[in-house]
Amino acid sequence: FGMTILGFSVGLVLGIYLHTRTGSHIWAYLAVPFIGLGSAVAVYGTLSAKKIRENSEGPDG
Repeated sequence: FGMTILGFSVGLVLGIYLHTRTGSHIWAYLAVPFIGLGSAVAVYGTLSAKKIRENSEGPDG
């Protein structure tokens, strides 16, 4: 859950930063794909790490 929030915050900070630097609202909207991408990568990484960890334990635990 924390990694998802981190992904959201990266995109949000990027959008707000570009908005304040340029004064254009379009950058806030263009940051939305970065928010989604950051969240998706974080969730995928978390789930694949959990799966790798479960497979490496073996039958003995």
